[in-house]
Amino acid sequence: MAEKRELHKALNTLDVTAITAGIVIGAGLFVVTGIGAKYAGSYVWVSYLIAAIPCFMVAFSTSMLAQMYPVESGESYVYPTRIVSHVWGFLSGWGMWLGVIGLVCVTAKAFIIYFNALPQVTAQIPIIGGAVIVLLVFGVLNFMGVKAVSIVQNVLFIFMVLGIVVYIVWGIPFVKGELLFMEAPMGFNGIMKGASILIFAYTGLTLAADLGEEAKNPKKTIPRGMFLGVSVPTVLYTLLALVSVGVLSWDQFATADAPVAAAATAFMGKFGVVFIIIVAFAAILSSHNGEQGIATRIAFGLSRDKIITGWFTNLNKFGIPHFALFLSGAVAIFLIVSGTIQLVGEVLNSMFLFNWIITHLCIFMLPKKWPDMYAATKFKLNGWKLIVPVIGLLSSAVLLVYQGWLALTYSAIWLILGAIVYYIGLSRRKDEIKSLLAEWPYGRYFK
Repeated sequence: MAEKRELHKALNTLDVTAITAGIVIGAGLFVVTGIGAKYAGSYVWVSYLIAAIPCFMVAFSTSMLAQMYPVESGESYVYPTRIVSHVWGFLSGWGMWLGVIGLVCVTAKAFIIYFNALPQVTAQIPIIGGAVIVLLVFGVLNFMGVKAVSIVQNVLFIFMVLGIVVYIVWGIPFVKGELLFMEAPMGFNGIMKGASILIFAYTGLTLAADLGEEAKNPKKTIPRGMFLGVSVPTVLYTLLALVSVGVLSWDQFATADAPVAAAATAFMGKFGVVFIIIVAFAAILSSHNGEQGIATRIAFGLSRDKIITGWFTNLNKFGIPHFALFLSGAVAIFLIVSGTIQLVGEVLNSMFLFNWIITHLCIFMLPKKWPDMYAATKFKLNGWKLIVPVIGLLSSAVLLVYQGWLALTYSAIWLILGAIVYYIGLSRRKDEIKSLLAEWPYGRYFK
């Protein structure tokens, strides 16, 4: 176990909020809203509100765990392995790793889709090739350190929020009641299916807890950034979806290649197309930027207990686990080449919802498993407040079922592969790994 290197504590509340909300507001808003409208029709904004319920619940549960023990890859891997079980905790992190890489894939493709929607763009960029270039450019940025990532993230985040607010305020006077309250094409079941898809738009909200060793004063910074990071997108999503299907019939909105840009033309004219595409660029790139960083930290966390070798905990001179960054990028390129946006979205939704269920289980098991750490935690979900993880667990399970058999089959295959990786890794160095898993790993790195 050799030379110790440090992750850099560089993130304040704005940084954490921008990374969280920046991941959340991206392809989900500008691409998946249209997919949700295929099922929910003009009630896609209601689907957004339903999808927010499990998201707020898991934010509460994650905040309690983050205040107890802020650590890198905490929500994805460390809390589940130390509280629920070693194997289920590993599968939680394994699934989240694929989930965030899926986000990287979708946002890279979404950027090219919106670029091709620009007026006067006659030569269309191939989506797969262009997406790979986007991934490589932001891979270089992430290689240069968490502070470089946060500076770019803050600029993109502020511009993105201001642009969406302009779209909403400009569009509200043009909303037509007859469009807004058209009959849902599949009834309530369609609204629920829409919510299950739009979970994609919220999936990055808990990932701030995976930056526990790179945040200043993480016991305050992480929860504050997380709640701001989910509250801002919930309001913006609901209002933007309401305006979009209120100015353009839901069927036209749902079938457009760049749906929000199509809605913008209804009240902003040709200027609206360019304006909303530029805002979409900021949203999608801020999402992609943060996702690459988080996927890297999850691979770092999975490697910390040497189940999949300790190699991916190596840090470069900027304090970045660069081999974990390279591995995550390679898997993302595979998904870019092989998967459609909707299928990848449903699979990654399944992985996030699975992790959220495990996170809520942590709340119930923590008092008995680690009573001293639980007693020292100021923010507790106990007594009547246990309704939070109960609602969160049940709502996550319902929306998991709605992902559909194909997405659940692919997700099950990935988890079975993860179980094989876990038991093979454990068999190679059983005593060492069991010893590492018995510890809380704050500040532990290998060279």
